[in-house]
Amino acid sequence: MPCHVPPTSVSSRRRTLYQKRPPTIAAKLDLSKPGEAWVEDYLRRASTGKEAFWRLLAVHRNAAALLVAVQWLDWQPAKDRYSVVTLSLTEQALSWRTYPSAKAAKKALAALVTDKPHGEGV
Repeated sequence: MPCHVPPTSVSSRRRTLYQKRPPTIAAKLDLSKPGEAWVEDYLRRASTGKEAFWRLLAVHRNAAALLVAVQWLDWQPAKDRYSVVTLSLTEQALSWRTYPSAKAAKKALAALVTDKPHGEGV
């Protein structure tokens, strides 16, 4: 015979769903601009699905580029597995510099973010 008494506590599985904070927006892109739409598409293909070749570690946007610290997936030389990738927001172009660890890549990204020319605002 089923019991019709309501539970006195909420299960821990259900409780964790409500305690999570919403995701933080790392960078906003204007998809009506061709360069920014290209960056969004490229970043989505590079970091999701079965064919993903990056795992994102950190993201920052400046006026002309999206800067992304990444881990290359299935990359043979372990020492070159981490990079800071610069994705241009004005043209279809990217470049990267490799680092020996995730910590070093994140530190390099943070240094790029704080290195602003004199007179440049936030």
